Amino acid sequence: MQRNATYLKVAIPALMVASLTLSACAPAGAPAAEESAPVDSAAVVDEIRQLLPEEILSKNTIKVVTDPSQAPYEFTDDDDNIVGINPDLAAEVAAVLGVELEWSRSDFGGLITGVATKRYDMMSEAMWDTEQRREQIDFVDNLVSANNIVVSKGNPLGIKDLPDLCGKNVSTLEGSMMVELFEEFQPECDGNPINVLIAPTTADQLLWLSTGRAVATIANPIVTEFGIEQGTARDIEVVPGEGYLSNNYGWAFHKDNVELRDAIAAAIQHLIDNGAYDDVMDKWNVSDNSRLTQVEINSEIVQ
Repeated sequence: MQRNATYLKVAIPALMVASLTLSACAPAGAPAAEESAPVDSAAVVDEIRQLLPEEILSKNTIKVVTDPSQAPYEFTDDDDNIVGINPDLAAEVAAVLGVELEWSRSDFGGLITGVATKRYDMMSEAMWDTEQRREQIDFVDNLVSANNIVVSKGNPLGIKDLPDLCGKNVSTLEGSMMVELFEEFQPECDGNPINVLIAPTTADQLLWLSTGRAVATIANPIVTEFGIEQGTARDIEVVPGEGYLSNNYGWAFHKDNVELRDAIAAAIQHLIDNGAYDDVMDKWNVSDNSRLTQVEINSEIVQ
């Protein structure tokens, strides 16, 4: 559906010679590639723009860092442009604020440090807003994340819920909250535990399922469905349901940078209200239960 929203160019052209692939990212501590995207002044909402701190207004640029390795949230296309849900939404936010975004790339492990040390003004990433992370940074939440069981196409074993995984080989992502979920659930298997296979990447998670090494996995359905559509994940399907460990995804800010945080939150709420937020989500086939109807800061609705 078409709404009164001004769109920016989706792809963000790289200005550095070094390129990153969909599955690769810069090593920790390495200089990040800087990129920028122009904005359309016709979309500026002045009362929201004036919420920005003077430092941002004077340079008219926000330095943004991301790890473009989780499609479709943020990833690189064949021309090394950063694309995805978060870059599209960030472009809309920049239009409302009348600023340019100067994008840099870093590995996932360095994102919080980059914001906490004020190397970057904000982080745009599919990152869980958790209490532990909020000790270092603030979040403006714009999506909801959940994880669903994924099985072989046709679900030949009739797997529907966690008890159906007892005694079976199940893959999960290294470092994810799913590892803890399985550990906590094991006593329910009554001596027939889940054989948890720890995969280094989401791609490996799904590959092990496709090749039969695992009979199921638990993964973000948006990532899984995108992999199926793109042909990078084959002969698998998502088991319907609300999912497990639902949590907010958010963009991050230095805890002292309250003015910028609040301006970004106001811009996202404006996009929710005028329908542009839904247009971005529709483009990437984001399900309704993964969308927020009110922007949240540190997982609390902005009043």
